[in-house]
Amino acid sequence: MLSFSTATFAGPTRAPVRFPREATVAHRVALRSIRTLHRWRKQAGTPAADVARLQAILNAAVAAIITADEFGTIVDVNPATEKLFGYRSDELMGARVDILLSRPELSRQEFLKTDFANSNPAKPRQILGRRKDGTVIPLHLAVGSFTLNGRRYFTGILFDETDRKEFERNLRSALSAANMVAMKWDCRTNIVSVTSGGALTAPTRSVTTVDQLLKSIDPDDVSEFRREVLLSGKTRKPFRIVLRQSNPAGQSQWLELDAQTEADDNGNPLFVHGILRDVTESKREEARRELLLAEIAHRGKNLLAVVQSIAAVTFRGDRHMEAARAEFEQRLAALARSQALLSEQEWSGVELADIVTLELAAYATQAVIEVDAIRLKPSAAQSMSLIIHELATNAAKYGALSVPQGEIIFSARLRQQEDDEVLQLSWKERGGPPVNPPCRKGYGSFLIEELLEGMAKESRVDFHPEGLVVEATIATAQLRPAHKTWVFTRADKRPDSKSPAVLV
Repeated sequence: MLSFSTATFAGPTRAPVRFPREATVAHRVALRSIRTLHRWRKQAGTPAADVARLQAILNAAVAAIITADEFGTIVDVNPATEKLFGYRSDELMGARVDILLSRPELSRQEFLKTDFANSNPAKPRQILGRRKDGTVIPLHLAVGSFTLNGRRYFTGILFDETDRKEFERNLRSALSAANMVAMKWDCRTNIVSVTSGGALTAPTRSVTTVDQLLKSIDPDDVSEFRREVLLSGKTRKPFRIVLRQSNPAGQSQWLELDAQTEADDNGNPLFVHGILRDVTESKREEARRELLLAEIAHRGKNLLAVVQSIAAVTFRGDRHMEAARAEFEQRLAALARSQALLSEQEWSGVELADIVTLELAAYATQAVIEVDAIRLKPSAAQSMSLIIHELATNAAKYGALSVPQGEIIFSARLRQQEDDEVLQLSWKERGGPPVNPPCRKGYGSFLIEELLEGMAKESRVDFHPEGLVVEATIATAQLRPAHKTWVFTRADKRPDSKSPAVLV
């Protein structure tokens, strides 16, 4: 129990002085209570009930309250001090405040720092305390002084900051992990303070005023931000806004702000509290999605045009419907295979070798293939898939692939032609039945010539007696060049794209 008692000081002057043991959560209230109790003690006739009532208020304090003389000698402590530091009150009485402080000399000066001119409390500050077991703890300290019998005494109110510090660390970690920062804008001083976190790049992290912060923000967003601040102050409702910022590298960055204005009774902004989150990646992803949707729509139209063209070629004239349907389905299957390859590569293009491997897989034992590592654009990939499919189908029906001893030789090589780089395609058949020029052009031949005409600078189809020969020169405008060359033949699998191979 706290009560009036007589304490013998360990300082130079050992005259017994009576102090009230006091405790409170507000420093000014604590200091005022001490002075009041001292005055009542000196005044005759102070009702005991009043003294007891004030004593009870002080006893209810949860803060540690320590009174020391001008030499730093402890003359009074409250029960919260015992609980905070782990010492009994009799162990602390007469001891120096040093035993409670992590850095004794510096901390003692901090403890005794106050406004000597008028005994007002010094500005609250943070120090490190030390418990009896040696544990160092963060403390919030406010110190005031008073005079008693001509001597100066200091009362320190200490709050354990451990839980708050831990909460702040956890909050900073959570904000950093979420790529966010917490911000507070004092509208009266224009000062902005932020927590440490990942959302803001310099110069934003180093700003001290809102004007500095807004310098890097798009002017249109600045105007909207100011409007939202004023509106939030009037309505007392939170707001969300996306701010476009230029980082030190000159790149665009997007910051999403969720905030609310704290206003006075008239709705005038006092503070803006908010959370800033870096949404740059999500904004870029949104732009990519929009671009992809537009690209899908464009490709859909192109694909429909290709299908219509295939249908027109396949079903023109007086043809047997079943045969025409079978050819149409095969051509659509070839187109679907090229679509699958492109989808796997996210429509960035596809290796010509992949197309050739896929279309000639059924004839691998009769094929000799040489292909430079070149990457075709989606439109060229679709056309190339159909061309190779038609050539292979024709060879399987009438040419070299229709007999066991026949073979095809396919090459696609990059060459320099004057000032341009071109892709030279060559399809040659040998070992098959004798070839005679057809009396009329078939649908497959028509489709091949149509496709080559749309993509090649020059092309020719020759029906040599020993086998069909198709050659074409395609401008590199239709290509996306890769960086290596590989060759494979017959039943060998396509080599891993990471390791060039030459097979014969």
